[in-house]
Amino acid sequence: MSVLEIKDITKSFDGLSVLKGISLTVDKGEVVAVIGPSGGGKSTLLRCATTLENVDGGSISIGGDVLVSTEKSGHPHYCDKATLQRIRSKFGLVFQNFNLFPHFSVRRNITEALIHVHKKDRIEADLICDKLLVKMGLEEKADAYPCNLSGGQQQRVSIARALATNPEIIFFDEPTSALDPELTQGVLKVIRELAAEHMTMVIVTHEMSFARDVADRIIFMDGGVIVEEGPAEQVINHPMNERTKEFLSGY
Repeated sequence: MSVLEIKDITKSFDGLSVLKGISLTVDKGEVVAVIGPSGGGKSTLLRCATTLENVDGGSISIGGDVLVSTEKSGHPHYCDKATLQRIRSKFGLVFQNFNLFPHFSVRRNITEALIHVHKKDRIEADLICDKLLVKMGLEEKADAYPCNLSGGQQQRVSIARALATNPEIIFFDEPTSALDPELTQGVLKVIRELAAEHMTMVIVTHEMSFARDVADRIIFMDGGVIVEEGPAEQVINHPMNERTKEFLSGY
Protein backbone atom coordinates (compact mmCIF):
# COMPACT_ATOMS: atom_id res chain seq x y z
CA MET A 1 0.00 0.00 0.00
CA SER A 2 1.41 3.38 -1.04
CA VAL A 3 1.50 6.15 1.54
CA LEU A 4 3.09 8.68 -0.83
CA GLU A 5 2.64 8.91 -4.59
CA ILE A 6 4.41 11.60 -6.57
CA LYS A 7 4.00 11.63 -10.34
CA ASP A 8 5.92 13.77 -12.80
CA ILE A 9 6.12 16.89 -10.62
CA THR A 10 7.86 20.00 -11.92
CA LYS A 11 8.95 23.15 -10.11
CA SER A 12 10.79 26.26 -11.24
CA PHE A 13 12.03 29.34 -9.39
CA ASP A 14 12.46 32.53 -11.43
CA GLY A 15 12.68 30.55 -14.64
CA LEU A 16 15.19 28.05 -13.25
CA SER A 17 13.87 24.48 -13.42
CA VAL A 18 14.56 22.78 -10.07
CA LEU A 19 12.38 19.65 -10.40
CA LYS A 20 12.12 18.17 -13.89
CA GLY A 21 9.41 15.51 -13.81
CA ILE A 22 10.09 13.66 -10.54
CA SER A 23 8.09 10.50 -9.79
CA LEU A 24 8.34 8.61 -6.49
CA THR A 25 6.22 6.07 -4.61
CA VAL A 26 6.77 5.20 -0.94
CA ASP A 27 5.01 2.17 0.53
CA LYS A 28 3.79 1.76 4.09
CA GLY A 29 6.68 0.88 6.40
CA GLU A 30 9.33 1.77 3.83
CA VAL A 31 12.31 4.03 4.54
CA VAL A 32 13.56 5.98 1.55
CA ALA A 33 16.73 8.07 1.71
CA VAL A 34 17.26 10.87 -0.80
CA ILE A 35 20.88 11.77 -1.45
CA GLY A 36 22.68 14.03 -3.88
CA PRO A 37 24.65 17.27 -4.21
CA SER A 38 23.41 20.58 -2.84
CA GLY A 39 21.12 22.28 -5.33
CA GLY A 40 20.02 18.98 -6.83
CA GLY A 41 16.37 19.43 -5.82
CA LYS A 42 16.18 17.22 -2.72
CA SER A 43 14.80 19.78 -0.27
CA THR A 44 12.48 21.26 -2.91
CA LEU A 45 11.02 17.78 -3.44
CA LEU A 46 10.28 17.54 0.29
CA ARG A 47 8.84 21.06 0.41
CA CYS A 48 6.47 20.24 -2.43
CA ALA A 49 5.39 16.97 -0.80
CA THR A 50 4.72 18.74 2.52
CA THR A 51 2.69 21.65 1.09
CA LEU A 52 5.41 24.26 1.76
CA GLU A 53 5.80 24.86 -1.98
CA ASN A 54 3.30 24.53 -4.81
CA VAL A 55 4.25 22.47 -7.86
CA ASP A 56 4.05 23.76 -11.43
CA GLY A 57 2.78 20.42 -12.70
CA GLY A 58 2.28 16.75 -11.83
CA SER A 59 0.40 15.11 -8.97
CA ILE A 60 0.93 14.26 -5.30
CA SER A 61 -1.17 11.97 -3.07
CA ILE A 62 -0.61 11.24 0.62
CA GLY A 63 -2.47 8.50 2.45
CA GLY A 64 -4.91 8.12 -0.44
CA ASP A 65 -5.88 11.81 -0.51
CA VAL A 66 -4.97 13.83 -3.59
CA LEU A 67 -3.04 16.98 -2.69
CA VAL A 68 -2.61 18.20 -6.25
CA SER A 69 -3.32 16.97 -9.75
CA THR A 70 -2.67 18.58 -13.11
CA GLU A 71 -5.51 19.27 -15.49
CA LYS A 72 -5.36 18.64 -19.24
CA SER A 73 -4.74 22.35 -19.66
CA GLY A 74 -1.46 21.85 -17.78
CA HIS A 75 -2.48 23.84 -14.72
CA PRO A 76 -2.06 22.20 -11.29
CA HIS A 77 -5.26 21.94 -9.23
CA TYR A 78 -4.91 21.80 -5.45
CA CYS A 79 -7.40 20.19 -3.08
CA ASP A 80 -9.93 22.05 -0.94
CA LYS A 81 -9.14 23.27 2.58
CA ALA A 82 -10.78 20.32 4.35
CA THR A 83 -8.75 17.80 2.34
CA LEU A 84 -5.60 19.85 2.84
CA GLN A 85 -6.10 19.80 6.61
CA ARG A 86 -6.63 16.03 6.51
CA ILE A 87 -3.48 15.55 4.43
CA ARG A 88 -1.43 17.69 6.78
CA SER A 89 -2.53 15.51 9.69
CA LYS A 90 -1.10 12.47 7.89
CA PHE A 91 2.53 13.56 7.83
CA GLY A 92 5.18 14.90 10.15
CA LEU A 93 8.09 17.08 9.09
CA VAL A 94 11.45 17.43 10.83
CA PHE A 95 13.49 20.43 9.68
CA GLN A 96 17.28 20.71 9.67
CA ASN A 97 17.16 23.76 11.97
CA PHE A 98 14.62 22.32 14.46
CA ASN A 99 11.97 25.09 14.04
CA LEU A 100 10.88 24.89 17.66
CA PHE A 101 8.95 27.78 19.19
CA PRO A 102 11.60 29.45 21.38
CA HIS A 103 9.03 30.93 23.81
CA PHE A 104 7.31 27.56 24.38
CA SER A 105 8.53 24.87 26.77
CA VAL A 106 9.38 21.45 25.38
CA ARG A 107 5.99 20.19 26.54
CA ARG A 108 4.11 23.00 24.87
CA ASN A 109 6.10 22.61 21.64
CA ILE A 110 4.89 19.00 21.50
CA THR A 111 1.32 19.46 22.73
CA GLU A 112 0.33 22.75 21.06
CA ALA A 113 -0.86 21.23 17.77
CA LEU A 114 -2.41 18.25 19.56
CA ILE A 115 -4.65 20.57 21.60
CA HIS A 116 -5.40 23.37 19.16
CA VAL A 117 -5.37 21.57 15.79
CA HIS A 118 -6.24 17.97 16.63
CA LYS A 119 -8.58 18.90 19.50
CA LYS A 120 -7.09 16.54 22.09
CA ASP A 121 -7.79 17.43 25.70
CA ARG A 122 -4.80 18.54 27.73
CA ILE A 123 -4.58 15.34 29.79
CA GLU A 124 -4.39 13.15 26.68
CA ALA A 125 -1.93 15.52 25.02
CA ASP A 126 0.30 15.45 28.11
CA LEU A 127 0.23 11.63 28.17
CA ILE A 128 1.28 11.50 24.51
CA CYS A 129 4.02 14.03 25.23
CA ASP A 130 5.34 12.11 28.26
CA LYS A 131 5.56 8.82 26.33
CA LEU A 132 7.44 10.50 23.48
CA LEU A 133 9.87 12.25 25.81
CA VAL A 134 10.73 8.88 27.38
CA LYS A 135 11.21 7.47 23.88
CA MET A 136 13.56 10.34 23.02
CA GLY A 137 15.47 10.09 26.32
CA LEU A 138 14.27 13.56 27.32
CA GLU A 139 11.87 12.81 30.17
CA GLU A 140 13.67 15.33 32.41
CA LYS A 141 13.33 18.15 29.87
CA ALA A 142 9.55 18.68 29.67
CA ASP A 143 9.67 22.09 31.32
CA ALA A 144 12.89 23.26 29.67
CA TYR A 145 12.99 25.80 26.85
CA PRO A 146 14.80 25.28 23.53
CA CYS A 147 17.56 27.72 24.49
CA ASN A 148 18.46 25.42 27.40
CA LEU A 149 18.87 22.34 25.18
CA SER A 150 21.72 21.14 23.00
CA GLY A 151 21.16 20.99 19.25
CA GLY A 152 20.75 17.22 19.44
CA GLN A 153 18.15 17.53 22.18
CA GLN A 154 16.28 20.18 20.21
CA GLN A 155 16.18 17.91 17.18
CA ARG A 156 14.85 15.03 19.27
CA VAL A 157 12.09 17.34 20.54
CA SER A 158 11.35 18.17 16.90
CA ILE A 159 11.08 14.45 16.13
CA ALA A 160 8.78 13.95 19.13
CA ARG A 161 6.58 16.79 17.88
CA ALA A 162 6.39 15.15 14.44
CA LEU A 163 5.44 11.80 16.00
CA ALA A 164 2.84 13.25 18.40
CA THR A 165 0.02 13.28 15.84
CA ASN A 166 0.64 9.62 14.92
CA PRO A 167 1.39 10.42 11.25
CA GLU A 168 1.39 7.93 8.40
CA ILE A 169 4.72 9.23 7.12
CA ILE A 170 7.53 11.45 8.43
CA PHE A 171 9.75 13.61 6.23
CA PHE A 172 13.25 14.53 7.44
CA ASP A 173 15.11 17.37 5.72
CA GLU A 174 18.79 16.83 6.53
CA PRO A 175 18.04 16.27 10.23
CA THR A 176 21.70 16.29 11.33
CA SER A 177 23.21 19.00 9.13
CA ALA A 178 23.12 21.60 11.93
CA LEU A 179 24.71 19.25 14.50
CA ASP A 180 28.29 18.40 15.36
CA PRO A 181 29.35 14.74 14.93
CA GLU A 182 28.85 13.81 18.60
CA LEU A 183 25.28 15.16 18.74
CA THR A 184 24.50 13.66 15.32
CA GLN A 185 24.78 10.13 16.68
CA GLY A 186 21.95 10.59 19.20
CA VAL A 187 19.57 11.81 16.49
CA LEU A 188 20.55 9.04 14.07
CA LYS A 189 19.97 6.48 16.84
CA VAL A 190 16.39 7.72 17.25
CA ILE A 191 15.76 7.51 13.49
CA ARG A 192 17.22 3.99 13.41
CA GLU A 193 14.80 2.97 16.16
CA LEU A 194 11.88 4.40 14.17
CA ALA A 195 13.02 2.45 11.12
CA ALA A 196 13.11 -0.73 13.21
CA GLU A 197 9.49 0.00 14.18
CA HIS A 198 8.60 0.22 10.44
CA MET A 199 7.77 3.90 10.51
CA THR A 200 7.31 5.16 6.96
CA MET A 201 9.99 7.78 6.34
CA VAL A 202 11.56 9.88 3.60
CA ILE A 203 14.97 11.18 4.71
CA VAL A 204 17.04 13.75 2.85
CA THR A 205 20.55 13.20 4.19
CA HIS A 206 24.27 13.63 3.58
CA GLU A 207 25.05 10.77 5.99
CA MET A 208 25.89 8.05 3.46
CA SER A 209 26.67 5.20 5.86
CA PHE A 210 23.50 5.99 7.79
CA ALA A 211 21.46 5.98 4.56
CA ARG A 212 22.95 2.64 3.58
CA ASP A 213 22.25 1.06 6.97
CA VAL A 214 18.75 2.44 7.62
CA ALA A 215 17.03 2.94 4.26
CA ASP A 216 15.28 0.25 2.29
CA ARG A 217 15.81 2.25 -0.88
CA ILE A 218 18.03 5.14 -1.89
CA ILE A 219 17.29 7.79 -4.48
CA PHE A 220 20.15 9.81 -5.92
CA MET A 221 19.07 13.19 -7.28
CA ASP A 222 21.06 15.66 -9.31
CA GLY A 223 20.02 18.50 -11.57
CA GLY A 224 16.36 18.14 -10.67
CA VAL A 225 16.02 14.53 -11.80
CA ILE A 226 16.34 11.08 -10.23
CA VAL A 227 19.62 9.81 -11.62
CA GLU A 228 19.61 6.42 -9.90
CA GLU A 229 17.54 4.51 -7.36
CA GLY A 230 17.60 1.05 -5.90
CA PRO A 231 18.24 -1.00 -2.75
CA ALA A 232 20.29 1.03 -0.30
CA GLU A 233 23.37 -1.17 -0.14
CA GLN A 234 23.48 -1.53 -3.92
CA VAL A 235 23.33 2.20 -4.62
CA ILE A 236 25.94 3.09 -1.98
CA ASN A 237 28.36 0.20 -2.50
CA HIS A 238 27.81 -0.64 -6.18
CA PRO A 239 26.32 2.38 -7.99
CA MET A 240 25.57 1.86 -11.67
CA ASN A 241 25.41 5.44 -12.94
CA GLU A 242 28.67 7.32 -13.52
CA ARG A 243 27.30 10.48 -11.89
CA THR A 244 26.38 8.48 -8.77
CA LYS A 245 29.84 6.94 -8.68
CA GLU A 246 31.43 10.38 -8.98
CA PHE A 247 29.29 11.80 -6.15
CA LEU A 248 29.91 8.87 -3.79
CA SER A 249 33.66 8.80 -4.46
CA GLY A 250 33.97 11.74 -2.08
CA TYR A 251 32.58 9.71 0.85
